[in-house]
Amino acid sequence: MALTALSSAAEVLVATGHDPFARGSLRRPLARGWLAGRAVAWMGVDPEERVSYLNALGPPAEVGALLADLLPELPPNQRLTVPRGTAAHLPAWVSMDGTDWDLRWLGTRPPAQPGEDAVEPVDDNAQVHALLTASSPTASAMPGDPAVRRWVGIHEDGQLIACAADTSGATGVGHLSSIAVHPSARGRGLGAVITAALSREMFDDGCDIVTLGMYADNTYGRAMYDQLGFADDHRFTSGPLVTRARW
Repeated sequence: MALTALSSAAEVLVATGHDPFARGSLRRPLARGWLAGRAVAWMGVDPEERVSYLNALGPPAEVGALLADLLPELPPNQRLTVPRGTAAHLPAWVSMDGTDWDLRWLGTRPPAQPGEDAVEPVDDNAQVHALLTASSPTASAMPGDPAVRRWVGIHEDGQLIACAADTSGATGVGHLSSIAVHPSARGRGLGAVITAALSREMFDDGCDIVTLGMYADNTYGRAMYDQLGFADDHRFTSGPLVTRARW
């Protein structure tokens, strides 16, 4: 399959149909991409880790074939984000040590949730850290992270019981991270409340799309994001490319 080089962010966006994942990960200094059939790959930036990734969209078999052609150009342990199932189509001497996750996104404001008036800015890093330690120790963003533009939260009796971070980094694309509810406050719908409130703030700030990433096995989160209207058709695996010796 012929491999076509893409030399700008605009070309990658056109090739992906302005896909939300591409929009959120593209940065002009890393705007280098490739197109082969229905598969598109490009150098991008993870919106939470803020490190370089080789990202791809398309049918897993075609993405695998595209990556096989790119292997001579890739450094050892290159980080990848690819459609789930791509690893099965890589050459036999290549594998991925990856994590399965889903990209969810909203193209319109979510339905209003009762209790959104309790959501307020949070500037107490100690409170956020204590909440995330108790409820989400593997959270993607932590207090002091330079990727965080703002924290919002819900307090009850002086304690922070829910929080979310704005880690937006691309024009017009809001990105939510570290959505957490204290174990003692779960079951009250506070995750939906804080997600809806911060999403609406992002739309009010001029974003036309709001995204978030969730682990593939997060069944509670999946139901909550379904309720709020988040799209659910981008399923990825992310991790380093592992190349073994050929025989």
